[in-house]
Amino acid sequence: MYILLGLLFACSSEADPAPATVSPTATKSSELPDLVKGLNKGGCDNGPGESGAASYFVGELNISEGNVKGEEKWLLYANEKWKTNNGADCTVKWGLNGSKTTTQACGSCTLGVALTNSLDKVASNCPEDMAKGETGKAINYDIDLKEDGRAIIYFSRSGKKVGEGYHANGKIKYVTDMSCRWF
Repeated sequence: MYILLGLLFACSSEADPAPATVSPTATKSSELPDLVKGLNKGGCDNGPGESGAASYFVGELNISEGNVKGEEKWLLYANEKWKTNNGADCTVKWGLNGSKTTTQACGSCTLGVALTNSLDKVASNCPEDMAKGETGKAINYDIDLKEDGRAIIYFSRSGKKVGEGYHANGKIKYVTDMSCRWF
């Protein structure tokens, strides 16, 4: 149903996930920090699977006059076992289109968004079966925009936190906590 929800639980076992590093000192400038820089690429070497990867979802939303466009990437950082089996760091990318909505599960959130994803096969370089045909899926988020420039993203239906990041001038960037994926 939700691409993130499905992919977060597919082929996974969480082994001490590391929290995403979003600094408490946020920015109000129009230039938002690069949330990929400094992500922990390790920590998923000893799990139940032969091969594995440190996994993050990173997204960017641009909101203008009620319309929402953006992208979401699934970043996989291969562990040594996967690299030994011809695996490598890779990315699955989706384009996002939708609209601004009211919030659902998060009463204190600023806004909601209703999105539809579209798999970008050209910009994705993971093995084809990694995305499992996850395209054309409805995704709904509730978003809490803090006055200091931080943003916290939640699934609209469950209220479960997706990730956090920053916002400025109609742009929102977010990253999930790290989890381990086993193949």
